[in-house]
Amino acid sequence: MKAKKKRPVDPDAPPRPNLLSQDKKLREQENTVQDLNQEVMYLKDRLSSLETKLRTQDNLVSQILSRLINRNK
Repeated sequence: MKAKKKRPVDPDAPPRPNLLSQDKKLREQENTVQDLNQEVMYLKDRLSSLETKLRTQDNLVSQILSRLINRNK
């Protein structure tokens, strides 16, 4: 059985694709996680502001109702 001849290696060739693709996938996943984290933070802030707004409106409606009830007495 003959020994296989080695292929000539190009020194300017990029690294093997499997390592590159794994690295690319990891970078894409990290970017996705960061984007999702930013979106969650934005939604938390938005929820907080909407809860505050609702609380304010509830208080206002309660005050109006109490004044109307007291006026009718």
